[in-house]
Amino acid sequence: MSLLSIVASFAGRNGIPVPSTVIGNTDTNVIQILRLLEEEGNDLCKRGNWNVLTREATHTTLAAADQGAIASIAPIYYRNILNDTIWDRSGKMPIYVIDDEEWQAIQAMVMTGTPYRYRLRGGRLLATPTPTAGLTWAFEYISAAWILNSSTPVQYFVADADTMLLPEDLILQGLRWRYMREKGLEYAELYATYEKQVEYALATEKTHPRLNAAGSTSRAPGVFIPAMSWITP
Repeated sequence: MSLLSIVASFAGRNGIPVPSTVIGNTDTNVIQILRLLEEEGNDLCKRGNWNVLTREATHTTLAAADQGAIASIAPIYYRNILNDTIWDRSGKMPIYVIDDEEWQAIQAMVMTGTPYRYRLRGGRLLATPTPTAGLTWAFEYISAAWILNSSTPVQYFVADADTMLLPEDLILQGLRWRYMREKGLEYAELYATYEKQVEYALATEKTHPRLNAAGSTSRAPGVFIPAMSWITP
């Protein structure tokens, strides 16, 4: 559904005059619906690591601890890196995340060679030990861009024909309870139903590996053999 379609659907269901346009419309009710819709989408983005908002970034390393602004390395409305997804593809090694305490401890020592470690500080990607220039690092991240303006991901609506990446039924349910709340009407039942639907969507919208009671496969440095990649006589 486009922005205009979802607003028209919501208006028709709630006994509101159906608008012919949304962007640029000066009707206060339409403006309120648009802002609530954007609020809903941006809040829903933060509820989990949606697969439709998952992007991949690749980075060519610099011979420096500071690898640059994370928003430039992951340019599509970066929100957060997905844990354990950053790998040195050149060296075929994982790159481990460390916290501020570990970072400062390492800075007090003489560290050379792999494995590399990283942290985010001040919106920048920092690496230790200083990597060789020209390595290819890759990772997955969550984007805040839940709208498509034509084929361009954006965070806020630009045109009536814009479409949404997040589930439209959730967007509509979220818009309903938010609108009722703004009008001072009862919304508890709508909100409870919405919360259950969000939980279900987050639990089912991704594929999940089979659980291993013995623990997850180690990502320690060494020879990495993907499951089912071995050869038997």
